Amino acid sequence: MSALRADEPWELPVSDARERLSEVVAAAEAGTVVHLTRHGRRVAAVVPEPMAETADSEVRALSARFAAKHRSLLDRLAE
Repeated sequence: MSALRADEPWELPVSDARERLSEVVAAAEAGTVVHLTRHGRRVAAVVPEPMAETADSEVRALSARFAAKHRSLLDRLAE
């Protein structure tokens, strides 16, 4: 992984990430997104903690707005 630039996302197979977990975590701590692939297709990402927190907050806010907008429908589905 060291041949890749730190300011660009990294990509590697899950099997390699398993063997190089400490490098993957260090890259994320340094602000780099590490995409994990299986059979050449991205399946997951290890991201810096602030990025994960932001994503979690945005998902919660979107869910709350959806629920408020569609409350009557959700109530009918719950019956």
